[in-house]
Amino acid sequence: MKRILKFVGYLLILFVSIGIVCMEMGKISETIGNLIAGALIMPFLSSCRELSDNKNWKVSQRKLEKGNLLQRNTKIRISFAYLFRIKVDGKYFLVKNSHTKRFQPVGGTYKYYEKEAQYLRTNFSIENDDRIPVNENSKDDYRLYVKNKQLRKFVKRFDRTESRERITDLHREFDEELFQTEILDKRTFGSLKYNYCGRHMTDIKFGNIFDTYELLLADIIEVQLSDEQEDIFRGFMSKSSEEYYFATEKEIKTCGVEYGTSNLSDKIANHTVKILSGKSDELIMKNKHKDEVEIVF
Repeated sequence: MKRILKFVGYLLILFVSIGIVCMEMGKISETIGNLIAGALIMPFLSSCRELSDNKNWKVSQRKLEKGNLLQRNTKIRISFAYLFRIKVDGKYFLVKNSHTKRFQPVGGTYKYYEKEAQYLRTNFSIENDDRIPVNENSKDDYRLYVKNKQLRKFVKRFDRTESRERITDLHREFDEELFQTEILDKRTFGSLKYNYCGRHMTDIKFGNIFDTYELLLADIIEVQLSDEQEDIFRGFMSKSSEEYYFATEKEIKTCGVEYGTSNLSDKIANHTVKILSGKSDELIMKNKHKDEVEIVF
């Protein structure tokens, strides 16, 4: 509301001032007129941008720019992913990350297709994320560097393009992490059904791990298990495995650290908290995809 009132205020001042300048055109010089117009138009344009900052990450970007912490050509590291919420009997099913050895949700970074790769190379000054080695598995991941001046346009393009993995076909990571690892049997599991819950998007922040400013996006996908599929996962609960783990909400919030004991290792990845049902109120774009998706393997 404050941004709207500020915008309207600048709008009124601008029109009144332009009228006064026109009436007094013969009494002031062109130079002074330009200075007055500039002094009014720049705050007006700034107010327009503030009004368009309808998401927290945009507000954080503007604040960093005002503080001269972000310049137009500052490189922002982006990592855009999707995470599956698989919940059985109040516990969340997690798998071990092969690199960090921590447990995390099934899911991973979105991939773009060749047509989109060509578009990005032509229209954006993107660079591959050199903090994580690019190999055959990570090739074409939405884990990139984008210049600050192009970031808003880039996010808009991400939402609009059809030449990338979309909500309606998120089966690759499920296949790779559960079927190819033989945790699940594809022949007996049946089809994959899921709903889109919404998007978790961070503010733009300086990440100490990668030593750069970052914008992290995660679309949360809730798997709709049939009774038979739930029984399959319940069967895992009684087995000990190094490849998967059923975590409570409390364990996820503490990253698996058992306070008050000698076991202080953080065995659960810190981004896992994003899939918690209790965090749903922090998600945006909840109504972007309303239909249930079914994928037959």
